[in-house]
Amino acid sequence: MSMPLVSVIMPCYNNASYVVAALESVLSQDYPNFEVIVVDDGSSDDSVSVLRQFGNRITLIQQANQGPAAARNNGIKAAKGKYIAFNDSDDFWLPGKLSAQITYLEQNPDIGLCYCHWAVWDSPVTFKEISDRYSYKDQLLKTDPNYTGWLYLKLLKDSIIHTITAVIRRSVLDDIGLFNANYRIGEDHDLWLRISQKYRIAKLNNVFAIYRDNPTSITKGVHSQNFSLVVLQTALNNYGLSCPSGEKISQSLVNSYLGARHFSYGYNAMIKGHRDKALKSFQGCISCKYRLSKALVFWFICALPPVYHLFLKRKNAQVLANQ
Repeated sequence: MSMPLVSVIMPCYNNASYVVAALESVLSQDYPNFEVIVVDDGSSDDSVSVLRQFGNRITLIQQANQGPAAARNNGIKAAKGKYIAFNDSDDFWLPGKLSAQITYLEQNPDIGLCYCHWAVWDSPVTFKEISDRYSYKDQLLKTDPNYTGWLYLKLLKDSIIHTITAVIRRSVLDDIGLFNANYRIGEDHDLWLRISQKYRIAKLNNVFAIYRDNPTSITKGVHSQNFSLVVLQTALNNYGLSCPSGEKISQSLVNSYLGARHFSYGYNAMIKGHRDKALKSFQGCISCKYRLSKALVFWFICALPPVYHLFLKRKNAQVLANQ
């Protein structure tokens, strides 16, 4: 098998405490031909100093804070590889990841993107313990048939591809375009949806990546708008309800997908003090008839400021009691 160059892109923002372990998990891969490009997204901690200690083992790019989409895009523009892979600065790759995915892609030229299964590290175990839990003595490349092929309809329901697991042909990105930098989150889901319109996608069953459940992650906050909803609505407007395979889904099913995004964003906004955003989101739930009874109750709470403030007071008291 040929060993084409792989460019690994890693955005970093204020992750000095975690980035060393994330980088070492990439640099220790047994695949012999890859470059690592780290894009510091305007960190205010010691991230840049820590990254410089890696010397010529990595290529370091610095930019003013613009978000992970812009950081990944700048890394891709500097990349020289036939394939583009991603890791985040607080997550891990397990041994054998690159070798397995590049082998699969080289053997299956009709596949535009290969991803793999991943695990979540959210309990007090060491990295060695979780790594050993998912290590494989054999590297048989078994794909998941339910998540391999034309995945547009599955991607409408959920962003089933974790960015840290994806390896993409550079030619696909040249064709489809890069991440949408207007999205502070959801930029990965948007890219997968665009790719799924023109390329088949494959999932390896093996766990080759570990996502660190970081409470300070950007995905935990309440953003200026419901980006997950925007991404889904944009895809529906552009591509409709039909997959390139010819399969279709109903509008009622799509309404449940839209309602779920309204509900998730609304509840997160509700418990974090963003009453106006929550009220608008629960109105969206009601229009989609999604979890209607709960949406009506939460809408009522948010519609009446005194009731809402009492709700927040009790919610905060519960959080303190559980700490």
